[in-house]
Amino acid sequence: MDLWALWTNVFTVSISMLTSHLGISEALSIMLLTLCVRAAMMPISLAAAYQMHKNKLAMAELKSMQAKLSEQHKSNPAELIKQTMALYREHGISFLTKSMLVNLVSRSVFGMGFFHALSGMSFTSKFLWLTSLAKPNFVLNILVGVLMFLGLILMPGATSDTSSMLILMIPVIISIIALSTLPAAIGVYWASSNAATIVQALLLRGMIKRAEQRVLPI
Repeated sequence: MDLWALWTNVFTVSISMLTSHLGISEALSIMLLTLCVRAAMMPISLAAAYQMHKNKLAMAELKSMQAKLSEQHKSNPAELIKQTMALYREHGISFLTKSMLVNLVSRSVFGMGFFHALSGMSFTSKFLWLTSLAKPNFVLNILVGVLMFLGLILMPGATSDTSSMLILMIPVIISIIALSTLPAAIGVYWASSNAATIVQALLLRGMIKRAEQRVLPI
């Protein structure tokens, strides 16, 4: 058995153990496992999101300086890139911090592993209005889309203008369409993960607010 198969088997066994030992449904097992993993990853995810927010603010302040660099080196793209990166380093802008890299890798490995595991499992139980976790469910798909949209718009600066709101709708619509061909079990996972993203966005807003209060003049 290769490493990827071992990794996806961790999720399959975990869901089976939660279902059998806690006596809860398969859907609740998926939700519990998803929320526990996302909670464990939350510190790294928050650190990465906070750094991205600081980068965005810093780049907004440097817009005029970037415009000058673009004008000075418009005939030399290589030098423009070099000077732009030097400007970013000077103002503490980093696009690949340790927290960002760890967050990207962990989210990708967890997400793809869980998705693959759920795709290969056989589900027979029901949950709430879901008659089967093995079949797509339109209402669940819409719920996933709503939770995803809430998580996106709650991110600081996400709703700065109307065009931003429209852009945020694109991944939501794509997700709803994709879920229409996938088992409801994956929708349960996706909904749970999106709920965790909403909590993360609210925590991030709190971090930013506290940081802003610390720098306000007395």
